[in-house]
Amino acid sequence: MRQAQQRQARRQELIDCHDCGNGVSFSAVTCPHCGSTEPAGPVVQSRRELRRLRIEAANDRRLVVVTTLCAGLGTLYGAVMGAGGLASGWTALFYGFVGAVIGVPAAFVINISRSLFD
Repeated sequence: MRQAQQRQARRQELIDCHDCGNGVSFSAVTCPHCGSTEPAGPVVQSRRELRRLRIEAANDRRLVVVTTLCAGLGTLYGAVMGAGGLASGWTALFYGFVGAVIGVPAAFVINISRSLFD
């Protein structure tokens, strides 16, 4: 009786491979029979999850664009307002850094305000 219970427990730990149909451990990274990297099958996401992922991707892009724009404007301002020569280059780098530091919270505020109105 004990052996039957052990076999039943082992069977419960196995799932059918999505690709070849052979038994494979639920925690296996790859199928030992066919080498499939997704023996449990592809992950299916709900519409709600896909929408959330699209929103997060858009927020990430917006963060990069706004930060880059602010850093570029700061660099341009520093280059124009600098004394000339090497000092102008350092001034441009400084104002570019200040623009990037301002750009991150600005993008955050834009992302938060957009989510309030969606």
